[in-house]
Amino acid sequence: MTQIKLSTLQTLLPDATFQNSEILKDINFSGLTSLTLAGPSDISFVASKTFVNEAKASKASLLVVSQETAEALSDRAIIIVSKVELTTAKIIRLFFPEKQPAGKQSAHVVIDPSAKIGSNTDIGHFVTIGKDSIIGNDCIIEDGVKIGDRVQIGDGARIGKNCVFFDDTIVGKRFIVFGNSTFGGDGFGFVYAEGKHNKIPQVGRVVIGDDVEVGSNCTIDRGALTDTTIGNGCKFDNMVHVAHNCKVGDHVIIAGQSGLAGSVTLGNNVIIGGACAISDHLTLVDGTIIAGGSSLRTSPKTKDVYVGWDLGLTFPEFQKYRVNIKNIVNLNKWLKRIENIEKKVGIETKES
Repeated sequence: MTQIKLSTLQTLLPDATFQNSEILKDINFSGLTSLTLAGPSDISFVASKTFVNEAKASKASLLVVSQETAEALSDRAIIIVSKVELTTAKIIRLFFPEKQPAGKQSAHVVIDPSAKIGSNTDIGHFVTIGKDSIIGNDCIIEDGVKIGDRVQIGDGARIGKNCVFFDDTIVGKRFIVFGNSTFGGDGFGFVYAEGKHNKIPQVGRVVIGDDVEVGSNCTIDRGALTDTTIGNGCKFDNMVHVAHNCKVGDHVIIAGQSGLAGSVTLGNNVIIGGACAISDHLTLVDGTIIAGGSSLRTSPKTKDVYVGWDLGLTFPEFQKYRVNIKNIVNLNKWLKRIENIEKKVGIETKES
């Protein structure tokens, strides 16, 4: 198990303020965990004021805190940082280093002679790489990956088991994808004529920017005529589907089981919650948020948080809508009560 010293943390975090920490200089820290589970050799973190009491009771030797919580924990050994979660992620990586490539290549691979493989790139068992494809430096391509012709994958990629990259797909640097995802397959394009569904050729590409991460069992379809594009820094959860001709901006987050129909355009920094359905040819402006479980059939006009079922409502509008639905459901009960009261007081009413 990896252990680290206080001096290592000080080197990692040159802009942090270490308070009451010198007494820990000889400790071998064994991990970072939650406040309640931490022991004397552990580091923990205080995400907000809500957790100050837990922090005071925690057995952790060292706490990562913000300036907001530092005063309340001034008697503890603390690291004061501007962004607790980001610092925590950096420290976790010390204990759990990323796997690094070593330039190993399995004997059980099929690589076209015209393909170019970058230096220090690992290639696992039963990988196939097609003609004129280019794989960058320092990549890890795990077992069972299938890469077609003229595919380009940038430096530092991490490709999970059994992923498929169809012909002409282009992927940027530092790409991460987990197992069983597919890039560049045909979009869902058909025209009904002469009593049957006739396939429309899908001849565009998938083009993905830098620093993109994709979960397991995701599908990004090639464009019909124009490319399907994914911007820099996007993060997709498991089971996300992006259909043909979609244009996804930079730093977009899409949670699990959500899908974009064809020709959707997402601006930068859009967030789409889990199990959302975005109808075709819609545009979401920069910073739009779609709450989980929503279905969208109209393009939102402004940046806001939208929720509901194909209503295009903002969150406050949806709350009013829910109240009205409840009122309608209860209306018959209220009418019955009014009729009973009228009978008791002797009011006769005539149906109009």
